[in-house]
Amino acid sequence: MKIATHFILIDDSSFDLFIYEKLLLKSGMALSVQKYFSAKEAFNWIKNNAENMPESVILLDLQMPDMNGFEFVDEYSGLPAETKEKIDIFMLSSTIDNRDIERVKSNPYILDLLSKPLDIEMLHTNLLRLKK
Repeated sequence: MKIATHFILIDDSSFDLFIYEKLLLKSGMALSVQKYFSAKEAFNWIKNNAENMPESVILLDLQMPDMNGFEFVDEYSGLPAETKEKIDIFMLSSTIDNRDIERVKSNPYILDLLSKPLDIEMLHTNLLRLKK
């Protein structure tokens, strides 16, 4: 079964944004892809466009300079429930720090921690599990 959805990519690496967008589009999983180099910019867009925003999957980098992934999720937690119902968040990281891993697992807004580089099949498996 193929999953096709809207994606919001948030990463401070323009290379990763470029590669992930190509992978998502080539796989057929993405109906659309929005890319943000800044977590603050992405959050402000979501906050200001929530009413007209389609259901989306956010792929969120953990380590970013202006606002890291955890800070983004802290801000996200204050959004209205109707907005949060439209969004599924996956954290992306190459971390091996057990504190970060536990923090991701204990956060109710983050569905899973996916390793970098993004494994498109692992993402697809996670999305299928969500839709059941």
